[in-house]
Amino acid sequence: METPKTIKIDDKLINTIKSAINVALEYEAATNGKRKLGITGEVGEVLVCHQLGLRLVLDSRSEGFDAVDKDGLLVQIKTRRGESEGLPRDAGRTGIFSKHEFDYALLALLDNKYELCEIWQVDYNKLKPIIEKQKRRQPNLSSFKRVGEKIFDNNP
Repeated sequence: METPKTIKIDDKLINTIKSAINVALEYEAATNGKRKLGITGEVGEVLVCHQLGLRLVLDSRSEGFDAVDKDGLLVQIKTRRGESEGLPRDAGRTGIFSKHEFDYALLALLDNKYELCEIWQVDYNKLKPIIEKQKRRQPNLSSFKRVGEKIFDNNP
């Protein structure tokens, strides 16, 4: 497979994503929380790559992975955002996993202000049976956490 084009997350990109977060929060406030801009996945990918030193894949439609680590391993990133105070409930589901293989997955948990609170990691081979049990390939957060390991914790 050809190596995908990637970018390193720099301060300019972090400032841009923070601006997008501010706009999204203003929009939600203006609609009394009834409408959302749908930026959670993109925000999560950028924040995780920045936190862990991963390179973000430039083509957001890349098949089965969102980032590449320093060893060239392919990383799928899923993000969930809390609806109110605190983190998303464990009963909530991840986004849909495609049928493409990757080396490992990361689950980013954001609070309702888009702050990165936790990152969980699990190897593809441990996650694959859980994904395949789900008709829509969307395991719940507790299943992901059960086979994964928390690698980042920014909870107060």
